Amino acid sequence: MMRFVPVFVASFFLSIHFGILLYVNSSLLGRFFGPSIVSLFFLLGAAGSILIFLFAPKLIRRFGKRPLLLLSLIFTAVSTFGLALAVTSSAIAIFFVVYASLLPVIYYCLDIFLEELSLDTRTGEIRGVYLTILNLGIALGPFTLAFLSTMGEELKSIYLTAGLLLVFLILFAFFSFKTKFPEEHKPFHYSPRLPFGDWWRNKDVRQVTLARLALESFFAFMVIYVPIYLHLNLGFEWSELGVMFSIMLLPFVLFQWPMGELADRFYGEKEILIAGFIITALSLLFMPFLGKVFLAWVIILFCSRVGASFIEIMTESYFFKQIGPADTGFISIFRLARPVSIVLGAVIGTLALNLFSFEKIFFVVVVVILFGLQQSLSLKDTR
Repeated sequence: MMRFVPVFVASFFLSIHFGILLYVNSSLLGRFFGPSIVSLFFLLGAAGSILIFLFAPKLIRRFGKRPLLLLSLIFTAVSTFGLALAVTSSAIAIFFVVYASLLPVIYYCLDIFLEELSLDTRTGEIRGVYLTILNLGIALGPFTLAFLSTMGEELKSIYLTAGLLLVFLILFAFFSFKTKFPEEHKPFHYSPRLPFGDWWRNKDVRQVTLARLALESFFAFMVIYVPIYLHLNLGFEWSELGVMFSIMLLPFVLFQWPMGELADRFYGEKEILIAGFIITALSLLFMPFLGKVFLAWVIILFCSRVGASFIEIMTESYFFKQIGPADTGFISIFRLARPVSIVLGAVIGTLALNLFSFEKIFFVVVVVILFGLQQSLSLKDTR
């Protein structure tokens, strides 16, 4: 396990950075732009990520994964400091689009480092540890946010702290990550083309990917619109939201490992996946009717993430059981679910806001979750 330490450490601190800003970015943009324009910038950032992902295999083959990781970290750090210090709407827009485009690329690079170091016989165990560490970092982010929000110049101090975490990561990656492959492992295979035709014909792989897309779309809606709704519409302070979001994210740390064990040993993924979609959908149905009641929001948000944590670990487990180590094209398509979901979330959210009042957007997300449920119902279970 020692050879995985650099990747685990990097993912942990990157996820704290991500968790700090996860629910702050939309509020920062909301100070300069209306909700529809905020959605547009999330869309542009996701489109930038998709474009980079499509060219990333060629960039890695030509320049190496380590330079791509370092450059992504550097430009992400610069854009984070830019968001802290910028005072004009145009500067905020540019820095945010750069930030949103590059952050997923950093996770992509870490994913490749981890894949190259992993033995096939321990992939599930290694991925489980990686996912737990990653989610623990994300869960700690809002605690840091709650602490920083008690300091002066609220958002500025938050972004400066998040930027300093990336400075540490740049130095850590420079000295800890190597381009030479360990002798006992073969280099990761990079395919220049994504096999969308084969992916579509493989029913189980396609459906679990679409189920994951529904989950990632749920995340996109929650990240873009919930902070605006809770902070600007209902009037919760960031000190309250930091605690609220930290409790909300605990299911990703508490439940994913035991649920994975249950799926492997007893039930398979399908039943737990279906339960996750139902729990998430029911939680969303309550949200439009909640006022400014702190405890009620904590409970409902926590329940929604219980369901989401089930979906995340079950889609991850089911997908990797359906493919082999040579199916790197399928893996790339699976990982594209996140930036694609942000595009879908921004577009659908913008349309919904132009047609309905703000709180009705939660019903739109229920429809997305029900689509994921429909995909999971026809999966062939692994047990």
